[in-house]
Amino acid sequence: MRVNTGTARGMALETLPGEDIVRPTSQKAKEAIFSALQFQIPGTTMLDLFAGSGQMGIEALSRGASHCVFVDNSRDAIGVIKRNLNRTGLFKSASVAETDALRYIQRNRTRFGFIYADPPYRKNIAGGLVEYLGRILEKGGFAAVEAEKEAVLPEESDELILKKRYDYGNTSIWLYTTKEDSGE
Repeated sequence: MRVNTGTARGMALETLPGEDIVRPTSQKAKEAIFSALQFQIPGTTMLDLFAGSGQMGIEALSRGASHCVFVDNSRDAIGVIKRNLNRTGLFKSASVAETDALRYIQRNRTRFGFIYADPPYRKNIAGGLVEYLGRILEKGGFAAVEAEKEAVLPEESDELILKKRYDYGNTSIWLYTTKEDSGE
C-alpha cells in the first residue's frame, strides 16, 4: 500500500496483518475517490473514521488537505497510523483519537469538508452512520462510506443526499454531499 500522489507520493505505508483487524481500501477505489474529489481536497479538513492504517487521511494530507483527524478504537491501529504519519512527514497536520467512531461523531462539534468512513463489514454499521455524518459535514462537503457490496445504505438522510455509488469487487463506496450543495 502506497501514497498515490502529492508530497508523500510513492511512500509505502504500514498496515496491520489480517483483514479481521484492518481491511485497507483498494488502490483502485482510493484512486477513484480522490480523482472524483481532486479539486475539493486542497485546504479542506478531513475526518478519517475507522482509520485502520490511516491511508485515506494520509492520501488527503499528501494532496493538500489542511488537517485530518484519524479515529480508530484499536490501539494497534493507532500505533500504525502514528508511524505512517511520521514516515510521511505529515504528523504536524494530523490529530489521532483512539476512541469509538460513533462516540466521536456524537461528541464532536467540528465540521469537516471531507469525511471517509470505512466501518467493519458485516456488522450493519455503515447505513446508520449516514445520518450522523450529515451533522458534522460542512455545507458543500463530501462524505464517503465504504461498505460491502450487498449493504443497503440510504440514498438520503435529513442533511445528506447520495451523489454517486462506486462498486469495486465486493466493495461499494457511497459518496454523499449536503442537500444544499445538490440543489435539493
